[in-house]
Amino acid sequence: MTEEINKCTACSCDFTDDEGGVHGDFGIIPMSFCPTCLSCMLDMAEQLNPKEWVGLTNKDKQKLAAEHHDWESLCFAVEAKLKEKNT
Repeated sequence: MTEEINKCTACSCDFTDDEGGVHGDFGIIPMSFCPTCLSCMLDMAEQLNPKEWVGLTNKDKQKLAAEHHDWESLCFAVEAKLKEKNT
């Protein structure tokens, strides 16, 4: 069985789901981010709103991103991890 090759919307590199990354929609626009661009995007979000990410290490973020290949499930997983760490 051949694994599907995805193209990152940000940098145009090819990646597979096994490598990590995420797929989803920004409104009606389909987007895919490779693991590197996803990590950069999460880092940018942390810089813009640091209080939302307190307690999540880069390792936590990378693990969550590798486990969740669509945007919605990644967002729910990050929220759950933050609640878990803050209780």
